[in-house]
Amino acid sequence: MATTPTRATENVAASGDPYYVFKDELESKVSSVHQKYVKWKSVFDAKDSVTMKELPALTTQITTAIASAEKSVKFLEQTIVMVEANRAKFEHIDNAEIASRKAFVSSTRMEILAVSSEVTSEEAKARIMKVEQKALKPLAPAPSSDPSRYENHNARFLAEETARQNDIMRDQDKNIDTLHKTVGRLNDVAVTINDEVKTQNGMLKDLSDEVDTAQEQMNFVMDKMSKLLKTKDKCQLGLIVFLSFVLAVMLFLVIYT
Repeated sequence: MATTPTRATENVAASGDPYYVFKDELESKVSSVHQKYVKWKSVFDAKDSVTMKELPALTTQITTAIASAEKSVKFLEQTIVMVEANRAKFEHIDNAEIASRKAFVSSTRMEILAVSSEVTSEEAKARIMKVEQKALKPLAPAPSSDPSRYENHNARFLAEETARQNDIMRDQDKNIDTLHKTVGRLNDVAVTINDEVKTQNGMLKDLSDEVDTAQEQMNFVMDKMSKLLKTKDKCQLGLIVFLSFVLAVMLFLVIYT
């Protein structure tokens, strides 16, 4: 099943080709499927009822493992599609390597399908249903047994099952309530952030308006002074304004100190 990468493709992961990362993961999952299948098959072929009790649980485990492996097959197939769609980026991967990868994906998919077909066959479903029905079926009372004993046993079983279902429903209600509260808190945070952003935007707009007003006033003063001094040199006008300001400060200090 496994293929060995050539020297030309040993470093493809470093160039953005994740094929071998997903391939290793897939091989590990397929190995897990085969291990579970061996145990499932031995239980399925067993004759004693004690061993057969394990069949439903093992079937659930192997179907879960198969579903996970099938997802990895799809991921691996997507890496091949990505390489084919970007041949310029992956020019070091030749057609032979792509064909080898496709063959690996195809053979692995067939392996998984073969196991899945047997585990989900009508014969397997019938066997599992029979085991489950037998597990739920109350024991028939012996001729000398008290019938009320078995009636009490059935009643207790139904009560316990009802209580278990109620516990599950309560847990689900708690989880939904917690999720609802979390969503509500997130909504409050979002509203607060939105209000804060609006406030900050308003402050920035006010500051921008004040700067524009001050700039207009400065331009007006500079224009008047340029007319008064008959010069348009901005440096000279700026120096005059600065010196005038310094003179005003010095006069203020002389008068009030």
